[in-house]
Amino acid sequence: PCGKGLWPAIWMMPQDSAYGGWAASGEIDIMEAVNLDCDGDSHEVHGTLHYGGGWPRNVHTGRSTMTKTSAVTDFHEFAIEWEPGTIRWFVDGVHFATQSSWCSEAAPYPAPFDKDFFFILNVAVGGAWPGPPNSSTTFPQRMEIDYVRVYGCETDGECGTTDPAVTALDGLPQCT
Repeated sequence: PCGKGLWPAIWMMPQDSAYGGWAASGEIDIMEAVNLDCDGDSHEVHGTLHYGGGWPRNVHTGRSTMTKTSAVTDFHEFAIEWEPGTIRWFVDGVHFATQSSWCSEAAPYPAPFDKDFFFILNVAVGGAWPGPPNSSTTFPQRMEIDYVRVYGCETDGECGTTDPAVTALDGLPQCT
């Protein structure tokens, strides 16, 4: 979907709120995009973690990258690799972010990203980040998903395709 006020996302929330309300129990944003230009040749997409304490004591850290072709007219593969203590983000097989430093007010590291999470695939309309739609935003809108796949590693250390050129987000805010 494209236009002012639109916010397509592929994200994950905890199955249970073991460490407290949002975002104390974590949130993993695999892909978020806001206000996509309908005529753009490439688009900015974001990968983010939310953690720490319950709102407003939570923090978020992440990176963005550009798709090589239009995120509005072309399909793309958005992925994370999630293993204990490390989460990596990819677009079309290209690694663009790694996070291995986060915290929880309620439990020691690697909380809160040591519990089961579930997927959410949605298009939000409005909100603080994209702002409201305007007169140029057309409706209806839709987000097309070709497939969702989940893989698991059979043994520790089997997964992990970190690109050494991608700088990990270390030295992030710590919980108190």
